[in-house]
Amino acid sequence: MCLVLAGCSLVSLKSPERPLSQRDLDARLLTRELEARFVADVARCTQDMLSTESDLNVHDNALRWQLAAVAESRRAATRITPMLSLVDSWALGVQMQAFVGEGGAGAALFGNHQQAVRDISAAFATDITALAQRLLAPREFAGYRQFIAQYVRQHPLQDLTFARASVLELWSRDRGMDASLVDALGTIPQALADLADRAAIYGDTEPGQVMLSTRLALRDAGYSGGDVQAALRQLDERLARLSTVAETAPQLVREAEAQVRASLRDVLNRLDDSSRAAAAAVHSERTALFADLQSERTAVVAAVDVQRRALAADAARIADQVVKSSGDEVARVTREALLLLVLLAVVVLALPFAAGYAVGRSRREPMR
Repeated sequence: MCLVLAGCSLVSLKSPERPLSQRDLDARLLTRELEARFVADVARCTQDMLSTESDLNVHDNALRWQLAAVAESRRAATRITPMLSLVDSWALGVQMQAFVGEGGAGAALFGNHQQAVRDISAAFATDITALAQRLLAPREFAGYRQFIAQYVRQHPLQDLTFARASVLELWSRDRGMDASLVDALGTIPQALADLADRAAIYGDTEPGQVMLSTRLALRDAGYSGGDVQAALRQLDERLARLSTVAETAPQLVREAEAQVRASLRDVLNRLDDSSRAAAAAVHSERTALFADLQSERTAVVAAVDVQRRALAADAARIADQVVKSSGDEVARVTREALLLLVLLAVVVLALPFAAGYAVGRSRREPMR
């Protein structure tokens, strides 16, 4: 029993919770910093296009580009694991660079500002690639770069919706069991801090996204900002006309009233359409966010289950080894004890016999 207990003291069970490494913390912070800088550059470039370009198609493309670029870069930077955020942002940067570059699907969407859009996309792709090279070992970096190149080649961006294949699924399938999501979750305080950081990122960018969605919905409905101002001026003129002729011509009053009602109905209908479009955009963003969280939660649960089974198998294997080694040790000690007892018995029985024999022989020799 003492031997068994001593063997069991070698067994230790550890919880899957493990703090994030310094590399993972750097990857999370620096990836989100690059994402914030990219969002600011996109917003500034979009504002320049809206203020200087006269082509309304370029205006629409600029608004759609900002909506898609901000949403996708934000989603990539707020992945649940730092390395997955880095890989997803890296893939997005290379995809956008290819999309707006020569021969890409978006090579002629932004008029005179096409080169500015290319510069912003190329800068983001270059910065995120340099960050990956700085954080990863050379062999690791080569493997990830090969995965990114294959992903961009197989899944290029087709339009300004930036519809993308799941990097999480493809990366997990490519890495196999080497992609340990549980090890990258960190401790509970680190996970809570990450949740707060992600909530702050969404809080900073979501109001602007809603405004852009509303503005784009108004433009799609054929109701621009100038049209709104013109409709309001027309309404003021009709109200003034109504006040002028109210006392002199009842028939004109009724006509003016009908015109005012028609104008108000038209404005309200367009505002209703715009509000519905904005609500639909918000609902779509919320649905996409929940879908991402659900997929990440499913992947984490599956990884935790794999880790739990592996931990249980290791514990069972170690226990079997302890029992087996303890039994072998007990058998060896028992054999040695029996051998010592046999040797002791031989010594105890043989010494008196040898002494008696020697004494008897020594007595017989003088008598002769």
